[in-house]
Amino acid sequence: MAKNFHTDNKAFMLYKDWEDIFQALDSSEEIGELVMALFAYAKRGESPKLSGGAKIAFLMMRAAIERDGIAWEEMCAQRSECGKKGGRPKKSDESGNTDEKAEQTAASADNAEEKPQGINDTAEKPKAFSQTKRFSEKAKKADKDIDIDKDKDTDIDIDKDKDKDKAIDKEKKKDAGAEKSVVRSFGTHKNVMLTSEQYNELESRCRSVGLSLESYISKLSQWLFSKGKHCTDPYRIISGWLDDDSKRKAAAKPKNKQGCDLSWYDDFAMNVDLSKFL
Repeated sequence: MAKNFHTDNKAFMLYKDWEDIFQALDSSEEIGELVMALFAYAKRGESPKLSGGAKIAFLMMRAAIERDGIAWEEMCAQRSECGKKGGRPKKSDESGNTDEKAEQTAASADNAEEKPQGINDTAEKPKAFSQTKRFSEKAKKADKDIDIDKDKDTDIDIDKDKDKDKAIDKEKKKDAGAEKSVVRSFGTHKNVMLTSEQYNELESRCRSVGLSLESYISKLSQWLFSKGKHCTDPYRIISGWLDDDSKRKAAAKPKNKQGCDLSWYDDFAMNVDLSKFL
């Protein structure tokens, strides 16, 4: 007999996403009416009279209950058909012949009795052994798959670490570039503006020729303050001064003399203009 989900099924499904529908109703009375309407339809197939939001919600939920109920009826019908086909032994016919399966079983038993004991070179391996071997192969394959997955996970972790290191290096380079481009104020009156990169370059050039960068900065700062001016490119001015003074200093150096006569150093020390070095 065919099943009817309204009368034969003892349960029906309430879905989690229905919570939003219940919360959208105006009052607890509407929620209660909707719940009782769902039970009435699922248990007896009744469609109560509702209005407003409760009616719309009921129509949506009724469709889901009906869909689940039909699926349940079809599943019950399939199980019933399977039960009818399986588990029932075949009856012997009027001529007294037994079923084919029984005859095959008897023939197999007779053949087994005719075989001499102790000689079983061509016999098949026991079923239990074959199943054990099959399960063992499956287990080995599963272990292999697990190892492959572990290797993949390890490679993924390594790639993630490499990407993380690259991101860190990129941030460091970015911070270093930003640090170089930061403009700082120098001089007595803090009116000489140089970036960190410009300051470091000028300082290195001054150190290589024995000059003081601070003296150039102080000189430019004092001049700008006294004139009430603003310098747009102090790096170019200081760099030009440094080039000129480096050339003058190189020209003022004494030429190398051979021998041990050092008297020419006294002449150089007495005649050199020290104001160029201050």
